[in-house]
Amino acid sequence: MNIFKIRKQERPLAFVAFIVFTLQNALTVYSHYTLFTQPAKGGFWSIFHNHFRMSGYDDFSYIFLSNGKIYFELSRHPLFAPLLYPFYWLNDALMPQLHINLAVFIMTALLTLAATYSFLFAYRIFNELTGLSHTDSILLAALLFSFSSIMLAVMVPDHFAFSLLLLLATLYIAGTKMHQHKPMVWWQTALLFFLTAGITLTNGAKTLLAALFTNGRRFFSPRYLFLGVLLPALLLGAIFYWQYNALVLPQQQENKHIEEVRLKKNPSLAQTFAKHEARKKDFVGKPMSNAPLLEWSDTSTPRWSSIVENVFGESIQLHQDHLFEDTFISRPVIVTYNHPVFYVIEGLIVFLFVVALLTSLYSPLLRLCLSWLACDATLHLLLGFALNEVYIMGAHWLFVLPLAYAHLLRHLHRPFAYALRIILVLLTLYLFIYNGRLITTQLLSL
Repeated sequence: MNIFKIRKQERPLAFVAFIVFTLQNALTVYSHYTLFTQPAKGGFWSIFHNHFRMSGYDDFSYIFLSNGKIYFELSRHPLFAPLLYPFYWLNDALMPQLHINLAVFIMTALLTLAATYSFLFAYRIFNELTGLSHTDSILLAALLFSFSSIMLAVMVPDHFAFSLLLLLATLYIAGTKMHQHKPMVWWQTALLFFLTAGITLTNGAKTLLAALFTNGRRFFSPRYLFLGVLLPALLLGAIFYWQYNALVLPQQQENKHIEEVRLKKNPSLAQTFAKHEARKKDFVGKPMSNAPLLEWSDTSTPRWSSIVENVFGESIQLHQDHLFEDTFISRPVIVTYNHPVFYVIEGLIVFLFVVALLTSLYSPLLRLCLSWLACDATLHLLLGFALNEVYIMGAHWLFVLPLAYAHLLRHLHRPFAYALRIILVLLTLYLFIYNGRLITTQLLSL
């Protein structure tokens, strides 16, 4: 399947989506244009990281595209830097000639492309795999991209837009195979596992679940496990090992030396660093253990408040208080809405989701998505990984909501389907206007 070929009937839809995502990314570029496009003299860290503030999303790709230095967690994103390397070399070659840093424009192009294809894959999933009409499929795809964490994911220089693209592509391929009663061949699983795990390590488990749901017992054949799972895992491990030893370790030593020099010149910085580290420790929460991986767990952050205010709250509707603030700097972990109507809307979204699940569990595609959702729930709610900023992780799971609504729409009798359609239209318009206004106002005021 040539899944990246845009079909004739999809071209108007792709064009509109491309324009919308271009405008969203133009807002990000505009917000710090003068500062972010200048070639650095004192260092790109101070230019980007000291000034970029958008809800805890990282700007490390801007820095990497500017100087080739890796600041994101390499063990969780081993393939992110290799995919960006050609664009770093391009920027590195053009910056001295043009006297402008093109990092923000490169990321704008990549994010817009990823978002456009993500929209198309969402549309195809609703249209082809659940049997919705063209109009209803557009509606649910639009609903997905009206959720606040999705709106932000496709316009910030983080990895989430690429994770969303790969997860939707994986779901589309696996769903098509299930629909055709055909297995995923080993090279498809290997390639998707390599890419999904390479961009976000934990998402690799979702690709393996997709292969398991599609192939059944054939997934456990020694040949399939070796070629489709072990081989790409070893390749990712080798890529991580090379990057860590060739790039990250020398960079850490250099950064340590720079920090020592800064502290000698300005000893008061030590107190500032200590306060920042203390705040990070408090907001990360108490871990289950200091052992590797478990050190990122969190047993102290309240789960119910996190579900209400962050998982189904901030991920879908932005809070007006502490807008765009980072928990490691100034945002409280739990922020409440300032009017009951927001909780009514959240309750409606969750209620429709629960009803859809109860009436549509027969669908293999939806059961696959629920297994993915179980991965995220285990990671964030049970183990507490990144629970303090779980609202920025929406790109990893929020597509399950409109997919459930799609199954509900498909099988409701006409009067009830018509009523649900009106509710979804109103929800989509409201979220686009509400989230879009807050995002636009905030970025234009910077």
